[in-house]
Amino acid sequence: MESKKIILLASSDINYDQRLQKIASSLMRFKKNVLLIGRKKYSAEALQVQNYQQDRVQCLINRGMLFYLELNFRLFFRVLGKKVDVVCANDPDTLLAALMIKWFCRAELIYDAHEYFIEVPELSGKVFKQKIWSSIERFGVKHASKCYTVNGSLAKLFGEKFGKPFSVVKNVPVASKQAIDADKSDVILYQGALNKGRGLEALLQAMLQVNAHLVLVGRGDIETDLHQLVQSLQIQDKVSFKGYVLPAELKQLTASAYIGVNLLEGSSLNYHYSLANKFFDYMHAGVPSINMNFPEYAKIHKKAATGILIENLNPEEVSRAINTLIKDQQLYNKFRGNCIQLSKRYNWEEEEKILINIYT
Repeated sequence: MESKKIILLASSDINYDQRLQKIASSLMRFKKNVLLIGRKKYSAEALQVQNYQQDRVQCLINRGMLFYLELNFRLFFRVLGKKVDVVCANDPDTLLAALMIKWFCRAELIYDAHEYFIEVPELSGKVFKQKIWSSIERFGVKHASKCYTVNGSLAKLFGEKFGKPFSVVKNVPVASKQAIDADKSDVILYQGALNKGRGLEALLQAMLQVNAHLVLVGRGDIETDLHQLVQSLQIQDKVSFKGYVLPAELKQLTASAYIGVNLLEGSSLNYHYSLANKFFDYMHAGVPSINMNFPEYAKIHKKAATGILIENLNPEEVSRAINTLIKDQQLYNKFRGNCIQLSKRYNWEEEEKILINIYT
């Protein structure tokens, strides 16, 4: 029997999107025929070799609603004429293309919601844009045969909102003992987008009271502002900006870090209901982390704490949490042991089983 042809649509740079890489690779191992299509930026590196097919589209417009309109038409025309049995839209920003592929190619539509998209800080206060994206998402979910998301809180929220069940496929790493056994440096690591609402300003201000080195991995809208803040605080010797790092290199960098950081503003419902992949990346590397006391992190910490949960996003509380982990070796070792314990429970090998059932 010919294998099912699955096309995954993304607006991200697929060289760095670890969730989509894991999904595509898992589907290929289970005898699916997978094509992952993402967005190519002008400065993008060549695609890394994978066990699945890859493609990218390049847009002339790179911001605003016209960008998303162009992106979706380019994704649609890239697929048009290809054999496709299943198309998966990753977040609302690829749903228009997925819907057109569903109708023109007579494909099954599956929806993967990575976040609470209409509640991201970039859309805060922009009522008209929120209504547009909400309408697109509602229409797409209505025509999707199956839907899934990244945690239980979002699955419950989306299920009530759209009247359709959402499965949960957590964004967790592949199990690996090697990373846990790595030697630790004095590095405090933040990995992820350098965007509004990530608590990065408070983190940089906290470094005034911390005797360690902060490494920021990623790029984003406020990167220039963060460089300027480092200059004004005169902490250039305490902070390094790494930019984009490929997953294999990031894994080694995370493994050698001493503390991981995942700070978010609670005013964003998207962040409040999040369960970031970096939280699990730190866990799998045996790296105690500092996170917000939000529902999904609190649920896991009730099982076994892997670090410190803070209530308020301010420099004083952030520096206090970092210094506690640096100075209290007994507490640090307890958290590290819990990281190792929970990494056996939260890993991609377990989530993969749920994923395959969705696509079967």
